[in-house]
Amino acid sequence: MKIGYAQTVITPALNKPVYLAGFGNNRRATTVHDDLYARVLAIQDGEKTIVFVALDLIGFFRPDVQDVIRRVQRPKIEILIASTHTHHGPDTMGLWGPDQKTRGVDADYLADVKIKIADVIHASLSDLKPASIKWASVHVPGLSANFRNPKIMDDELTLLQFVSRDNISTCVTLFNFPCHPEVLWTENPNITSDYVGYLRDEVEKQTGAPCIFFAGALGGMLSPDVKDHSFEEAEFMGKMLAKEGLKALAVVSSQQSTFSFEKKEVKAKLTNILYKLAFGRKLLPDVRDKKGYITSEVNLIKIGGLWLATVPGEMLPKLGLQLKAWMKEAGADVTGIIGLANDELGYILPVEDFKYPWNPFKPGKHYEETNSIGKEIAPKVMDALKGLLK
Repeated sequence: MKIGYAQTVITPALNKPVYLAGFGNNRRATTVHDDLYARVLAIQDGEKTIVFVALDLIGFFRPDVQDVIRRVQRPKIEILIASTHTHHGPDTMGLWGPDQKTRGVDADYLADVKIKIADVIHASLSDLKPASIKWASVHVPGLSANFRNPKIMDDELTLLQFVSRDNISTCVTLFNFPCHPEVLWTENPNITSDYVGYLRDEVEKQTGAPCIFFAGALGGMLSPDVKDHSFEEAEFMGKMLAKEGLKALAVVSSQQSTFSFEKKEVKAKLTNILYKLAFGRKLLPDVRDKKGYITSEVNLIKIGGLWLATVPGEMLPKLGLQLKAWMKEAGADVTGIIGLANDELGYILPVEDFKYPWNPFKPGKHYEETNSIGKEIAPKVMDALKGLLK
């Protein structure tokens, strides 16, 4: 197995309004606290190559992913682009402009980001080197909470590390954790990757090698359990995850292994009234077919004993835990879920818990339903992944 790594800064310039995504409208960035990145890990096994791309963005729609793939123009390569879902980066989806009727995406910025992603993918593939791998997981309680249903919690940190064949040096470390990057809150005007940036910085300081982060099944709302929504709390959370993750990896031996990649398209009907309204106002790209269905995808990736399922949105932990259990039953040693992968369709809720509010503008305890394409998406995603596991 060979790997390559590259990264590039995708922080927007502040010479024109930058609308921060994730909370309310008209939240304009005033300063850059820390840079946003596109980080790319390429893995090659014989003729198979998979490229993992992590973006410090709120979300990246499937048509944008496909634009990048077309620009890369490399055969026999699978490309997976997932967003960390930071709530303090530019609007790349459209919902967080100056008001509820105005799209917040800077088209020039989005076009430039796509070029940068394609270029950094090429860079990651330009210098592939042999590596061994190790995988592990560890529960890190006390940093996050489920604010929709406190009784259902996933605090598992999933880890993958590539080391040189002689085991002397670390090449790159992958972290996967199910929690919104929103330690900072609604009044924050700073561009930042939130706790994710502190996590990566600490891992890189300790290992001398790059770190790439992917969000897990963070719906629900799995969010940082903090009081002040401060940078100090973000730093504490990031460094604690780094510490526990590296500790778990330190007791695991590296080995040579192989990987596999399987993909399946899913189609689900969009029923959300608010999304239809957003289509009408041209806030969101309308990607429905003539019958009102949206096409997306799921993936199952096996790297040694680590199995990763990808989902096209923000899956609630109830479903995430079920997926992990299925993967374990099918033979996985360690499991993880990469959320917001090759799409962002909003929340993916269990059918039995899905109750669309009578007034979606005042959703109460059912906010997640008003940010989901509909009830159908969860069973379609789960059935597709269950099929891949068989």
